Amino acid sequence: MELVNYLTQIIVSIGIFIILCFLGETFKKLRMNQKGGLLDLDEFFPKEELMSFKQVHYLILILFIYICIINFFFNRFFAVSDELFLINSLIDIIVSITIVVAFYDCSTRSRIIAIFLMPLASISALVFGGTLLGYWDFIRIPTLLYVVIQLYHKFLDFTDDNNLEKLILILVSIIFTTLVLTIFLENQNPINALGMVSNAFTSNGYAVLGKTAGGVLTSTFLVWSGYIISGVGTATLAAGIIHRKSKKKFERLEAKIDNLEKIITQQQKEENE
Repeated sequence: MELVNYLTQIIVSIGIFIILCFLGETFKKLRMNQKGGLLDLDEFFPKEELMSFKQVHYLILILFIYICIINFFFNRFFAVSDELFLINSLIDIIVSITIVVAFYDCSTRSRIIAIFLMPLASISALVFGGTLLGYWDFIRIPTLLYVVIQLYHKFLDFTDDNNLEKLILILVSIIFTTLVLTIFLENQNPINALGMVSNAFTSNGYAVLGKTAGGVLTSTFLVWSGYIISGVGTATLAAGIIHRKSKKKFERLEAKIDNLEKIITQQQKEENE
């Protein structure tokens, strides 16, 4: 009977993961093919800001992979509430699907990575209310660490190809280090620690905003959304001011060049006469 339960959880979890990856791939193609509208980020952000987003998203994925690994140990060796366990499982599933959808290229290596990235334990825990596949995470952790290395190299390649700065690497390293320290020094779970670090980093205080895991994640999302949008607004305003001043200077320069051409033309006429 237990063997039947094992097989059932494995088959159902694999099926759900494949369906979710298919939906993610469909959404990815829809966003890439759509010009204009809500899915086209070019409509909302300056080109330079989008380049920064593309650069930092590798590091954000690395950060969340580490959070998934930390959550794995928390779920198995510490007492966590049902809600927190649910949130941890959802983060694990979302991160795995994001990696597969973003970097799957039909190669043998990407197929192997996709197989070992399947969050079978998290999916079965959500579907069946418990899981017999906890051991699978011990196989996934080396794969996640391998993905971290690949993402880091992709970050370096993208940064060098587009002549971007690597300062963001120091920023994310600081956030990750303080996240780990907060977990152990403040005796907090990873979700609360993420909320505390986010609030402290963006100067909103050090308190955990939210009485539930979902509330903490919501407040964390609002904190970072406000931080990003304020940065975009500042960058857009600065770019607009620079553009206007440069345009005025260019117009004055054009006027001077036109006057100089007129003077030269007039002198040439006088000499010919």
